[in-house]
Amino acid sequence: MSTSTLRKEEPTLKRPLKSLVQVHKISKDYETIKNIIEKNMIKAFSKMYFIKPKANEIECESVTLCYDSFLIANTKYHVEYYQNKKYNINVDDNITEVIIFNHSLEPKAVNGKKPGILKGTKNEIVIETKERVTHEIIKQLAFNRKGRIIDREKLPSAKSEPEPAKFLDSYDANVRHPEVSMWKIIKKAVLKRPPNVTQVINEIIEVTEQNLIYTPIYEARCRNLKSWEIKIIPVSGVTGKILSL
Repeated sequence: MSTSTLRKEEPTLKRPLKSLVQVHKISKDYETIKNIIEKNMIKAFSKMYFIKPKANEIECESVTLCYDSFLIANTKYHVEYYQNKKYNINVDDNITEVIIFNHSLEPKAVNGKKPGILKGTKNEIVIETKERVTHEIIKQLAFNRKGRIIDREKLPSAKSEPEPAKFLDSYDANVRHPEVSMWKIIKKAVLKRPPNVTQVINEIIEVTEQNLIYTPIYEARCRNLKSWEIKIIPVSGVTGKILSL
């Protein structure tokens, strides 16, 4: 029977009853962010460390506050499966037959090494088995709104708005919600079967907790007045750091 016919098409999916929603409070005001942008505009347009535009060639056209969304998911992947495995067992040279569970095995001569001899032969039997294996992985994943995995450590921690739903409604025009099905993205990231699976017995993808975080980001639209090149510089409204998420 081929491997493809033995694999289950879809794993069992378990997700939490609801997502936790969190909105970070702003801790950096507009003037602070503007100063940060002015200090970093030239670096944003630098081609190399020593090729930089002049300060009067760069202009900040606008700064917009938005709330960008990120998903943090605690996941558990469990699979129970069968794998085929062969065991090669050396036997004495004078053994002509080995009986295991009423199955007769005939030793075969194979190339090998003996002490003091570069090449030689040895007798061995091959036992073909089918093993039942349990495999489990627990991990935390973080995604941006487009479904790309990001470094969780780069996402800032902050105090939260007390009523996130009402707060997001008031900022509706500048709120960036997830653009893809996060559940499909989580499934794709978590479903990693071992390479030696021949038959899946039980397979479960579980999201034990998921937190949808909206964090404030100031986006500065800057222009090189000489080349007319435009750069968007994102700055965290929580930490004041230039973001690369």
